[in-house]
Amino acid sequence: MPLGGLGEIGMNCLALEQPDGILVVDAGTCFPSDDLGVDVIHPDFTWLEEHADRVAGVFLTHGHEDHIGALPYLLARIDVPVYGPPHALALAKRRLSEHEFRAGDLDLHEVPAGSVIRVGPFEVETLRVSHSIVEASALCIGTAEGYVVHTGDFTFDSDPPDGQPTDETRLAALGARGVEVLLSDSTNIDTEERPGSERGVGAALSRIVAGAPGRVIVALFASNVQRLILLGEIAAQSGRKLALLGRSLQSQREIASALGHLRWPSNLVVAPEDIAAVPRERLLVLAGGTQAEPNSAMSRLAAGVHPHLSLDEGDSVVFSSRVIPGNERPVLGLMNDLMRRGLRLHHRGTDPDVHTSGHAGRTEQRRMIELTSPRAFVPIHGTLSHLLRHAELARDAGVDQTRVIENGQTVHYSRAHGLTSGDRAPSGRVAVDLGGEPLAGDDLKRRAELGRSGLLCVSVTIDDRGEVTEPPVVSARGVPAVDGSDTALRGVARDVLAALARVRGWRGVDLEDEVRRAARRSVTALSGARPVVEVLLSKTSRS
Repeated sequence: MPLGGLGEIGMNCLALEQPDGILVVDAGTCFPSDDLGVDVIHPDFTWLEEHADRVAGVFLTHGHEDHIGALPYLLARIDVPVYGPPHALALAKRRLSEHEFRAGDLDLHEVPAGSVIRVGPFEVETLRVSHSIVEASALCIGTAEGYVVHTGDFTFDSDPPDGQPTDETRLAALGARGVEVLLSDSTNIDTEERPGSERGVGAALSRIVAGAPGRVIVALFASNVQRLILLGEIAAQSGRKLALLGRSLQSQREIASALGHLRWPSNLVVAPEDIAAVPRERLLVLAGGTQAEPNSAMSRLAAGVHPHLSLDEGDSVVFSSRVIPGNERPVLGLMNDLMRRGLRLHHRGTDPDVHTSGHAGRTEQRRMIELTSPRAFVPIHGTLSHLLRHAELARDAGVDQTRVIENGQTVHYSRAHGLTSGDRAPSGRVAVDLGGEPLAGDDLKRRAELGRSGLLCVSVTIDDRGEVTEPPVVSARGVPAVDGSDTALRGVARDVLAALARVRGWRGVDLEDEVRRAARRSVTALSGARPVVEVLLSKTSRS
């Protein structure tokens, strides 16, 4: 039963249920596509709360935020053990500590690739898969009805920088033993052949660095530890010092180094505050903010306001990343700002090999199906279009039983009956405010209304006879022809007074509603706008 990640990209969370227990695979977040003061969005965990006594544990496949980011919100609701690769758990610990979980209160279990453990009624075997992050795992889950393989995010990159390719031998062995259901990542189904490899990206970045006369700034996703390994090698080979700008990059470096994945020499990295002492031609900077996030390192560099680095004409910037759908406009604006500063810009449009995806393309997805030879197939991780196309690929590969479901839809499997549709379960998206509190749907709707229409505030004081004792006070925010215009605001106040004079002495009149209607009519006549109108009606006694 998917709670997130099916019918959308991100927020991955899926539950496997049998009569004697429930296993949750991943608990991820996604980020808002608009600017309504939302920090992150996580799945609605109501269904898991309702069955909390039967949840055996949560198993993390890897450490990306769309797989671990919702863990603090889940563990705040149900107290269950968490299992996963050491790297994913180290990232999860840091995220949990930010939410004020105490380490001693957490029940975390490191499970390296190649392990077999028991989680309640489920037997879980972890398999190594290559991905843009290190220590990514697929799961082979033993159930009462046979084995289920959950691929997590994967590729078949044969020579990843961490030296840990996908374990095809074990996948083939599982297929020969018998896999009942395959749950496989659909993210990159629209790409027939995933272009390039991480080693190919490394070669492209090395070429750009070697030909750059000044500083080189590489913008990348902080969690791409595979690329961090390569960039450390490039810095050492080119004789450049390495500097990291951005808190997420610093965190990833600390954790990956502690686990032995990054072996950068101590004299390779300079602190941000020491960048100015390094000659331009001897500096390689890694920066976060590939999606033009406000206040990110890349946004501040483009605006010329970063406290530790000011870019000069002739410096080079490389976007070793993709643009997440929906972010095209701000990223293009960021690139334009960089070019206005006279910088050399490299991205996938100019240099296609500066980035490759960490998700399998169609040929690799077919390979996963062929290796595991499942009796049934359910596509995961993707929009409805992705899921439908992946199911079609599975049928073309010889899997007759396929079923496409989205968040909240359940599918049942048994050896006797195969895949059958189940009932719907509670599901949804919970938006979390920048202050950390969940936002109800009405709150978000209200914020959207304020953004579209602007706000008009009217304060009126009346006595116990209904007489206005002081002139109304009117203020506006974001209302054209009214906001900032004393003349317009006084006009709205006069219209409010006139409306109150007309209804003086009437019984059963809602004065607050009369004020709201009068103010809105007045503003509409002035500018055509229909703002949100907030009325503060104060009452005082006649002396």
